[in-house]
Amino acid sequence: MKKIYLLLFLCVASVSCNEWFDMTPDGTSIPEDRFFRNENVFLNALTDVYTQLRAESLYGRMLSVGELEFMGQNFQPAGTDFRAAADLDYADAVFRSAIEQTFVDMYKAIASCNNVIAHIENTNIVFNSKSRKRIITGELYGLRAALHFELLRLFHPAYAVDPGFVGLPYMVRFGMTASEPLSTEAFVGKVIADLERAASELETADPVLNGFTLGTVLPGEIDSRLRTFCLNYYAVTTLLARVYLYKGDYEQAAAYASRAFEHQTKVEKRYRVFYYFGPGEYGDDYSFSREHLFGIATLPEGFPRSAALLYGRNGASVTKHYSALFDNPKDTRYRDWFDNSDPSRVFMAYKFGENSVLNGYTSVAGNESVLPCRIPFVKLGEAALIEAEALVRQSADNIADAAARVAGLQKARDIPTVAERLETSGLTVGELLDAIELEYRREFFGEGQLFYYYKRLNSPRIPKSDGTELTVTADKYTWPIPEGSVNVIQAL
Repeated sequence: MKKIYLLLFLCVASVSCNEWFDMTPDGTSIPEDRFFRNENVFLNALTDVYTQLRAESLYGRMLSVGELEFMGQNFQPAGTDFRAAADLDYADAVFRSAIEQTFVDMYKAIASCNNVIAHIENTNIVFNSKSRKRIITGELYGLRAALHFELLRLFHPAYAVDPGFVGLPYMVRFGMTASEPLSTEAFVGKVIADLERAASELETADPVLNGFTLGTVLPGEIDSRLRTFCLNYYAVTTLLARVYLYKGDYEQAAAYASRAFEHQTKVEKRYRVFYYFGPGEYGDDYSFSREHLFGIATLPEGFPRSAALLYGRNGASVTKHYSALFDNPKDTRYRDWFDNSDPSRVFMAYKFGENSVLNGYTSVAGNESVLPCRIPFVKLGEAALIEAEALVRQSADNIADAAARVAGLQKARDIPTVAERLETSGLTVGELLDAIELEYRREFFGEGQLFYYYKRLNSPRIPKSDGTELTVTADKYTWPIPEGSVNVIQAL
């Protein structure tokens, strides 16, 4: 087995930034008999969960640049590849098989979380610090909630459509009989409870709260500069905002989304762990990784290679609505994500391609910006759009504050802002919601998030990649639960 340097050491210990390339191979796990003899095996076990997430059936393709992205209609499939996903054709045998694999691998990752939670809450091992144990525990609860919520958004109808729909179980034990399937409402309650537990563990222990410190990080200390490679406090609170918005609880959604911006007001920019890129600040970091509240580390031959193959010159071209979406050529996304050399066939050649690298991370050799882009899981821009939408859906009186949040994102993209329009010609609530939708369609290219936006609102028609509109019913927004799913879960 390869050396287990693994991603977790980026999060909770001092380790060189390029050592996460030498990880346990995708799809493998550390044997049970290696677990839980000392503190380090808890770290390795948590890292094993992160490693599982970059599998092609999960965020390495299916739930990011792959099938889920084509379902959101931002890309025109090349040939027959991904055509069934774009057509929401769940009868297609290949697509259905891919869905079943995602189901299995997601519950496997959840089972891994449950295994470590069961041990860490009953261990007699003394950790080097209480904060380290709390951070590991918080990340595990947060991951368990985040993965369950992803399953809910895929396999249950939208909350607004049928909160009483009974489908999937919420698994909280390892090696036990599968829990009873829950209603969407009850399932969301479990997600929120786990995320709140995660936040309570992290809010007193996570160094991300104070920004990063300069100087040498001693062995065993937590390197706060690398906390966005892990499910840190601000990622957890933004996920809570995501869940509450899905539920329709706008007050809580706005409150939790605003926490990401506390980091921006309390910490000097040079010490911030995440912040908006400004035009010209990103170099070759076309994915704008410093805006990621949490992103999954990946190998060079993993996610970046998949993105290059899918969206390079011989891959899928962007939606025919592209010119209307990016009507301002100054938009940093327009300039830096896409190959616009042929207006009739535009490609997202750069955002996650093999030439996109992380900004500001240093390798052992001392060279900056040599690490490949990571898989975004939750971003600062999403926190802004959640807060803006939640505020304005609460009350029209909040329109100025909501517009200001959207304006922060738009200013970073170097385009005119809704706040400017509000001050000059005025802006209605409906117009601001339209602007928020536009930003969802622009900001999350290649990230598998747009489909979730349409599903949450149960949009009856969505812009189709061929330039027309696609009629979507509630059942088309819902992946079929695999037959014998309870048996599958029990066998994990």
